[in-house]
Amino acid sequence: MRNVTRPGLAELKEGQQKEMLEQHIPYRLSLLRDGFRPSWIQPCQHTNQAFEAGAISGRILLSFLGIGYNNNSGRLTSDREHKKYKGGLTDDVKAPDVGGHFVEVDNLAEPDKDTLAFFIQGVHKACAHFTIDSNHQLTLENYAEAGAIIFRLMAQSFPNHSSSWPKWSS
Repeated sequence: MRNVTRPGLAELKEGQQKEMLEQHIPYRLSLLRDGFRPSWIQPCQHTNQAFEAGAISGRILLSFLGIGYNNNSGRLTSDREHKKYKGGLTDDVKAPDVGGHFVEVDNLAEPDKDTLAFFIQGVHKACAHFTIDSNHQLTLENYAEAGAIIFRLMAQSFPNHSSSWPKWSS
C-alpha cells in the first residue's frame, strides 16, 4: 500500500512499474482482445467466461486511463482518484503511476464517448454485478468498437511501451 495524498503519492518502485508495463497491462489487453470472437452467438449470457473476463479487463483499463462512468447522467466522467483505504493508503495503480498519462474525457470524439459509456454501463450490468432485467444490451459489436478504442487510447497514453503489447487485431 502507498500513501494516497497528492502530490505525495508514494512512487511505485522501478520493479513494480516494470511489472505493470511488462506483465499486468499486456495480460489485461490480451484478455480484452481474446474475449471477442465474432462467431459467438451468445456473448454475455453468463456462459462465456472469456467475454466476461475481457469486458471486465476493458473496464479496468479505462479506469486505469482515468475514464469512468456516471450512472446518473449515463455519460463518461473522469476517474483519476486512487481509492483510499484506512490510513490514507492505496493499492490502486493509474496510468501516471507507471509513466503514462490520463485520457482527457472532454477531448474524446462524441462517438467514442458514446461507445465507451455504453460499454462501461453494459459491463457493469452484464458482467461486474448481479442484475436482473437491466437491459444492458452489451453486444459483440459494442465490445468490438470499445475494444478498438481502448487499445488506441492505451497506445496513445504509453507510446514508448505499446509496441510490445498485444494488438487489437492480429
